[in-house]
Amino acid sequence: MASLNTLRTKFGVVLSILIGLVLVAFILGDQLSMQNRQSEIPQDETLMTVNGEEVKASKYVQYQETFRNANLSEDNKSDFAYQTAIYDYFSAPALANVGLGVEEADIKSYAKVYSQQAAEMYKMYGWPADQIEMMVQNQWISNLPTIGLNLGYQKFSKVYSAANYVNRLEVEDALRNDKLSFDGRYVMVPYKAMPAVEVSQEEIDAYYEANKLENKNFGARTLRYVTFEIAPTADDMAAAEAQVMAADKAVAEANGDSNAIKQAVRAIGGKVDTYKLYSSVAGNIQEAIKAGKNYGPVLEGETWKASYLVSDVTAPATYEFEVATMSNIIEANKLVETLKANGGDFTKLETAVDLSNDTREMVKMNETDAKNFIDKKVGDIFVYTYNHKPAVVKITKLGDKERFVLIANIEKSVKASELTNRNIVNSVDKFVQEAGNTVESFNEAANNAHYQVLVTTANRNDYTPMQGRTRGVRGIANSRNIAVWAYDAPIGAVKSFHGENVINVVMVASIDENEYAAKNDAMIKMTLERGKQYDAIASQLAMGATIEGAESGEFKGVKFTDNNVDGKYESALVGAVAATRTTGVETKVKGNTGAYVFVVDAINGDIDPATIDTERTPEMTQRESELSRVAVEAITTKAKVEDLRGEGEI
Repeated sequence: MASLNTLRTKFGVVLSILIGLVLVAFILGDQLSMQNRQSEIPQDETLMTVNGEEVKASKYVQYQETFRNANLSEDNKSDFAYQTAIYDYFSAPALANVGLGVEEADIKSYAKVYSQQAAEMYKMYGWPADQIEMMVQNQWISNLPTIGLNLGYQKFSKVYSAANYVNRLEVEDALRNDKLSFDGRYVMVPYKAMPAVEVSQEEIDAYYEANKLENKNFGARTLRYVTFEIAPTADDMAAAEAQVMAADKAVAEANGDSNAIKQAVRAIGGKVDTYKLYSSVAGNIQEAIKAGKNYGPVLEGETWKASYLVSDVTAPATYEFEVATMSNIIEANKLVETLKANGGDFTKLETAVDLSNDTREMVKMNETDAKNFIDKKVGDIFVYTYNHKPAVVKITKLGDKERFVLIANIEKSVKASELTNRNIVNSVDKFVQEAGNTVESFNEAANNAHYQVLVTTANRNDYTPMQGRTRGVRGIANSRNIAVWAYDAPIGAVKSFHGENVINVVMVASIDENEYAAKNDAMIKMTLERGKQYDAIASQLAMGATIEGAESGEFKGVKFTDNNVDGKYESALVGAVAATRTTGVETKVKGNTGAYVFVVDAINGDIDPATIDTERTPEMTQRESELSRVAVEAITTKAKVEDLRGEGEI
């Protein structure tokens, strides 16, 4: 376990979860079958290209199979398949070219470690010793598709993180930031106290040119889309109402027959709850019970609701009992008679039984269990199915009596029928055909169909896989498929995407091909204005100077990790205070809201120079770990990937 945990922390996001999959597989013990899945592929179409090489559907399904039985979301399974394809078609050849390829000797060496860890895992979970070797062999075969990837990225991770180096100054800074705090005084002149300054367009342009390298562009996509809502029609609503009313009629005709009531409710998807405390039931249902009536049927929003009383009892809230589990029902019945004959004393039995004590709460028992306990008294002995096995129970203690009710509930949502869904899909198909491949044709098709065209953007963070975030396009719920598709689709591409009760038809209207982010004149102007105001203030700013609008104050115990100084939320000011090494020195700072000058009067705490070297190793280890976590992403983002997967494959 310790070794696997080390692997999990060292080899990046993808590798970490893949190693975790081995542990999941140990527990599941399942074998994967690719042949059956492949037979489901009608055509071996191209689903991805990686640096120009095609990844066929048959190959992609093999990747999916590796993770299909793991306890993962569909999103993660698809991402693993996606990343495995990138490894096989790009990362593995690239690593081999620089001497980091996975050789047969690497796999043999890893097999020894793998088999030992797997055997320990099976042993820990109690598998018979004579079965463990066979199970380890089977598990090795099941995980072969990911072992090469694991080892390949392991090698790269070691090389990538070897570039790590931490010098003494960095360690000293880390110690200072952790251990020291600062007291002192400051003077601040807010920019709003200064006269307005002029910033020319030439200055704005020059600033953009000088700083554009800091604003790389990542080809954001402008998307136009139309949303087709999947909503029930009047006919759908009438059909749902008719079903609920028919069930209500069947309940009325049951004349209090509990079985008939439950059957009528369950026939349209209703449920019969466990017994509930009467006091915990919703007020509107309590009122109906008091009046001797049913609650509903009533339409609340888009859901028909009705509640029918099946049983109303006063019974103990808890039942404590002794229980002996038996091998079969015949033995259980015999034991009941024996116990009744000896006064219910388990200790007087000639043959020992497996005896334990347990408790049941009325509100946690299903209807069948409740029937066994409701009318029982202390000392009663009876046969009971306990943990799916026949058992003999003797009641030893009862809780206080409470009022309980068993209620059959109908909650039937009014949904679009199959016919309605089919009509909406037909409308979507027609719209896609008429949308063409230009913004003008897309808008015209929307106007003809009387739908509004909405606009959004998809940026780099919306689609990047394996970032631990929920992918999606802003403004469109559950739109991970759209985000993935948009970044590999050309301008003019149109596609429909099914969501929850909606179908979105999306067009890639434009792609920002600029190398750098667009110039934001307003933001640059504000930055330049602040700079000019600061320069004007700084020339006369000092602790003892008298400047109109100036504010003064004191600070105590300021640390590097703080977010304010005396209530001033200025990160630059916090950083400058925490970087101070000499007391009594005036230091000027350009803040976001004003110009500051401060003096540190006291530096609290100290650093033992001897600890710098001892802390250096942990700092290097931490940085190495950080580099290892991003190693996989560092290489995989170099691959040129075209994602052609459909909605069901992403």
